[in-house]
Amino acid sequence: MRRNKINKKIEFNLKGVRLYVLGGVCGVLAALSIFMTIETATSGAEIADLQKKETQLASQQQNIEESLVENLSVNSLQEKSTEMGFVEVNNLVYVSGGIPVARLP
Repeated sequence: MRRNKINKKIEFNLKGVRLYVLGGVCGVLAALSIFMTIETATSGAEIADLQKKETQLASQQQNIEESLVENLSVNSLQEKSTEMGFVEVNNLVYVSGGIPVARLP
């Protein structure tokens, strides 16, 4: 009879330990699940932010390319050169290579 009581007591203690271990494992799994959910949501927000920045940078690049093409056009260069005081040459004189222009004494 006494042995029966001891066996029951040991079985009860083992059931309690098993419940604590099982509860601890479930708690850890729940905490990890919550952590991973938060990390996934944060990563999604970061990706959305990076995509928005990528779109802005692509737009800026397109604007810069358009500005470059506009500034390098012949008409634009001609207008800027006249604004800076350059004029079109009417009389162009070519110097041949055989005639010395300046010579050392």
